[in-house]
Amino acid sequence: MDKNTLAGFGLLMLLLIGYIFYNQSAETKYKQKLTNDSIANAKLHPMSEFKNVNSIKDSSIASLDSNAVQSIPEKETILQNDDLAITFTNKGGFPKKAELKKFKTFDGKPLILFNGEKNFLDFGFKTVSGSMLHTRTVSMNEAVSTDNKSITYSTPDFYITYTLPSSGYMIKVSASPTSADKSQSISLDWNSESFLTEQDIPSQQMYTQVCYNLEKEGFDHFTIKDKATKEFKESVKWLSFKQHYFNTTLIPEAKLVSSAKVSTQIALDTATKTLSDFSSTMTLAPQNNLNFEFYMGPNNYSLLKSYKKDLQEIIPLSYGIFGFVKYINIWLIIPIFNTLAKFFSSYGVVILILTFIIRLLMSPFTYKSYVSSAKMKALKPEMDELRERLGDDKQAFGIEQMKLYRQAGVNPLGGCLPALLQLPVFFALLSFFPHAIELRQEHFLWAHDMSTYDSILNLPFTIPFYGNHVSLFTILFVITSLVLALYSMNMTVQDQSNPMMKYLPFIMPVMFLGIFNKLPAALTFYYFVSNVITLGLQYIIQNYIINPDKIHAAIQAKKNEAPKENKLMARMAEMQKAQQEKMKKK
Repeated sequence: MDKNTLAGFGLLMLLLIGYIFYNQSAETKYKQKLTNDSIANAKLHPMSEFKNVNSIKDSSIASLDSNAVQSIPEKETILQNDDLAITFTNKGGFPKKAELKKFKTFDGKPLILFNGEKNFLDFGFKTVSGSMLHTRTVSMNEAVSTDNKSITYSTPDFYITYTLPSSGYMIKVSASPTSADKSQSISLDWNSESFLTEQDIPSQQMYTQVCYNLEKEGFDHFTIKDKATKEFKESVKWLSFKQHYFNTTLIPEAKLVSSAKVSTQIALDTATKTLSDFSSTMTLAPQNNLNFEFYMGPNNYSLLKSYKKDLQEIIPLSYGIFGFVKYINIWLIIPIFNTLAKFFSSYGVVILILTFIIRLLMSPFTYKSYVSSAKMKALKPEMDELRERLGDDKQAFGIEQMKLYRQAGVNPLGGCLPALLQLPVFFALLSFFPHAIELRQEHFLWAHDMSTYDSILNLPFTIPFYGNHVSLFTILFVITSLVLALYSMNMTVQDQSNPMMKYLPFIMPVMFLGIFNKLPAALTFYYFVSNVITLGLQYIIQNYIINPDKIHAAIQAKKNEAPKENKLMARMAEMQKAQQEKMKKK
């Protein structure tokens, strides 16, 4: 393997490693207002829609005694559609539990997005009588629609309605603080906690994040690590509590939330299956109706994009300096992947075909790399002659080498540039596969879940840099990388002046063993197949397409011709000559 190819390969690895290791005045007027609000709400929710429960109007007008409201016993009600089952409580009137019906945890149990006392919504406001009211502490009257898709909780001071779609995960929420002092802002506290749903706890922890979209600053996020607090001093378009493959997102009506404060912390407990805590306080503009949407569902790119609220930004398709690679995912990888998934039920087959397509698209670059390597090998006799004639004079050797390259029409960066040009696709796939929920719990060969590592042996101990399991796809990828390095060395000219260079291609695959052992089986399977395809292409091109004797004859014929002007190579030759003159003066 020539030095330039190795330089490109080394740069690729350095970027990869850096990439990987780089949150109450008047009573009469008050009663009349309650009556008007209740009548308006009754028109929105006709009596015929609700089953044998107290009507909203009656509950809003008749029960003005707060003690009577507090005496209502706690009751839980489940509303559900084909995708979602939500348990509501009349103690505070909020969703207490959410189950995603089409998903399971890694051990086959129902997937609960949130549940328990830490999950609540609490509207706080000052009433026209001057007292403070927090809805979380109030037991409310309940009314459920006949189709079981809508539920309303009400008190003399407040009512809130939740409406589920016939299918899907986006819930509509409409609240009205009927006795609120409209000169005062309203607060909304939203608390939640996440649960362990995946086998790979470190990965789920790494991808548990708070995502937000602000009116001016736009989208951003932060990963939940240690206890942290973040404040937003502008209007919030939406706020999301994201797990690895699922999220709960609160989407207020435009400019309803004027500011917010978020607090988060890791609360990892394998006994209770909890992972992290999330709490937020939002400042709401005082309005008669507070309208929201609540998304409780999977991080599916196409689904989130369909809502046209930029929710797809929740899925991290790129990072840091490689932010531009998300467009490769959006315009190339995801469309091809989704199209193939329509025709093939096995995602292993989808990835296999995807690999062939990407390799086909990259073939012009790889072909030029192979041709450059073949030309370099054809120049071996001339290079040996130069070494023998010039001996240890490296400066003179460099100048003569550049002249020879120009005569032969060889680009010394021919092995480096193709590797760099393929780098964006490499990082695009490195971002896509770990977040593709379509691969979650999909079986292929010995891999029980393509979204996580394919362990064929769990070790009773942890090996530093490697881990506590053995990934077979990673081993196959490393083996084919070693074979590919050995084959490339045999097909190219070796730099005899630096003996360590011959070991470099074998060191990198060993590093892959530790880096890729923790990555999803889909990704390591892709790179394994890509290596096999590369080996096949190299063999075919080198043995059936490229003729070394013909190339050497063409090089010899060009020796007597004036070399073609190549500004890059000419500049390199000038620099070498100037360096040589400088050394002579010294």
